[in-house]
Amino acid sequence: MHEAIQPNGEIPVMRAPLVIAAFWGWSDSSGTAMGASRYLRDVWGATEIASVDADRFYDLTVARPHIRRENGEPIVRWPGTRFHFATPPGSERDVVVLAGREPGLRWKEYADALADFMQTVGAKHFLALGSRPTEVPHTRPAPIQLGDADPYFEQLFGRTSEPSSYEGPTGIQTVLMLHLRSLGYSTARLTALVPGYLNVGPSPRAVMSLAEELDRALGSHTPLQLLEDEIAPFERRVETVTGQMDDPGMMHTQLQQLEDKYDSDAAEAVELPSSSELLEGIEALLRRSRTEDGNEPSAR
Repeated sequence: MHEAIQPNGEIPVMRAPLVIAAFWGWSDSSGTAMGASRYLRDVWGATEIASVDADRFYDLTVARPHIRRENGEPIVRWPGTRFHFATPPGSERDVVVLAGREPGLRWKEYADALADFMQTVGAKHFLALGSRPTEVPHTRPAPIQLGDADPYFEQLFGRTSEPSSYEGPTGIQTVLMLHLRSLGYSTARLTALVPGYLNVGPSPRAVMSLAEELDRALGSHTPLQLLEDEIAPFERRVETVTGQMDDPGMMHTQLQQLEDKYDSDAAEAVELPSSSELLEGIEALLRRSRTEDGNEPSAR
């Protein structure tokens, strides 16, 4: 394994591992992806198996280490990226959750280190989680977009990849994806669309949307009750913040407009079955009826 990655003991043998990455910074200003990674690590019972060398990739005068106490004794918590191994409940494959602050130094070496890690654990697929602020209400499930995905991930999620024509400054997420893809790895980006008017931490609805999307792809059954319990307190915090604005009535009106547009778009997205699909359904029902009754159904 690359010398910049420090294992915590022996690396376990994994079944078709998927590497899921979240970075606090450029690609996740709302903290939604980081919140999702922490939540999944907790409910999946993940174990930390490795971390990156903080001195090599971080300016510690910018990303300072933190002090915490264990039994009254000070412990230094260094900034960086940590790798957690998990087996999502119900899934037939393992996952490595890679999460941390976006590195500030040596991005090319960082990308090489990640590629080496993936080769070591036998991972062929890399999924980056992120969030993007836009005009959606915090009172509804967060829309999810699949982007920069190859056919493998389009099939896995049952989604068409959103094309991107962006040019300009970018983050470590994109650098990693392009580097890994150049080496033959399969990559994609899963992005939660979050309210652009909020700055009160990650929305539990957005974290839940990411978790549910991963469950559909992995065939897993992630417990979501803790997130559901956080929705009401989160929305009360939002009400408190918006109530302190210069014109809370205007904010309420804008929220109502966003909710109406969201609900209208959701209704339009519901597709009715085609006539051929309806006929196939009727024929299947008639065949099932014949099988169950042992007789041909009478025509009326």
